[in-house]
Amino acid sequence: MSGNSAGTAQIEFHIVPMGQLPVGRACDLDEEDGRIVARIGLAHGTAELCEDLAYMHRVLMEQGRWEQTSPCSNPARLDQPSEGLGLAYVSWERVTGETLPKGTLAAPVERDGVLVWLLHEDHASEQLCAEISAYARRIAGDGLWRQHWPVA
Repeated sequence: MSGNSAGTAQIEFHIVPMGQLPVGRACDLDEEDGRIVARIGLAHGTAELCEDLAYMHRVLMEQGRWEQTSPCSNPARLDQPSEGLGLAYVSWERVTGETLPKGTLAAPVERDGVLVWLLHEDHASEQLCAEISAYARRIAGDGLWRQHWPVA
């Protein structure tokens, strides 16, 4: 992958004005080889949440737990409907702040074939979580990004 010199794919999160997103949307994702960028509307997420998500995703990528398959042959693949393969399940779910460790806005819960992100409800809208979870059905469910769970 060409996303960075270490060969680890990068996942970025940015808060943007609502006018920079398609009408009625909470977020929009763009992908290239080695990189995916999530643009989140100001009305649906916070910069602090984006910082937590970026850090936690970086850890997962550096550990080699997820890898991107090359988008080169199909650059618009994220915008296509899920094929329903169900290879892995990833979702974003809102929880109360008391559910998360103190000072944390996002926490992953992961096992083989599953990754659920618990997000502080004051920092992520229901619409944002639903839209990202729909993207995840395509991305993880159809194997565009693959999980590498350690074998015991």
